[in-house]
Amino acid sequence: MVIVLRRSRIEDFGVLMQVPQEAAEVLPARERILAAARRIFLDGLPEHATMDAVAQQAGMSKKTIYREFKSQVELLHALLIENVADMGGLPPPLPGEDIELELYGVLVRMVTHFTSPRSMALARLIISEVRRYPELMSASKPKGFPRELLANWLASPAVRAQYNIEDPDEASAMLFGMVMQDSGFRLMLDSNATMPPHLIEARARRAVQIFLRGVRKSA
Repeated sequence: MVIVLRRSRIEDFGVLMQVPQEAAEVLPARERILAAARRIFLDGLPEHATMDAVAQQAGMSKKTIYREFKSQVELLHALLIENVADMGGLPPPLPGEDIELELYGVLVRMVTHFTSPRSMALARLIISEVRRYPELMSASKPKGFPRELLANWLASPAVRAQYNIEDPDEASAMLFGMVMQDSGFRLMLDSNATMPPHLIEARARRAVQIFLRGVRKSA
């Protein structure tokens, strides 16, 4: 059976196909730039990560981009804020909850997010730009940065009721490092490298057991 589409139906179909493009055109300039930057900086090849490529992807001039973001540093910082926000918050444990189990879940979630391909692409880009833009190192980290998130969690009343953690910030760095070990270096050097879920889970479980054993309050 041959289905014949009337011209009006074909035209309607064409209009529907154009909706995503038209929707993109009505996005605020800042959102279009960020969407283009994610595509170029986080999903594309490192050698193509330029402001010219972002401008072309966004369909606007670099002059327009620099009206929204004063520099590439500012644009990268905006992407970093987005990346941290994408993980979501880490609600503190409630009284009576299993701290070991909850901390294990927090660590797995954090490491999984920050070793994802997009997170690592952003980290590599920021590191590669430090020589040209030293201010990247001194720029304030977004609220809720991994170490701060975990430190706040460790400082919560439910945790302190059972464990003596003198410096939550130092403890959060230690726990994150115990899970990452040498994987961070490998992920930085090889864009195709990954950290398998089973490895993250095994290391997180072991790190939590060792850490909590050392800070548990005596009965």
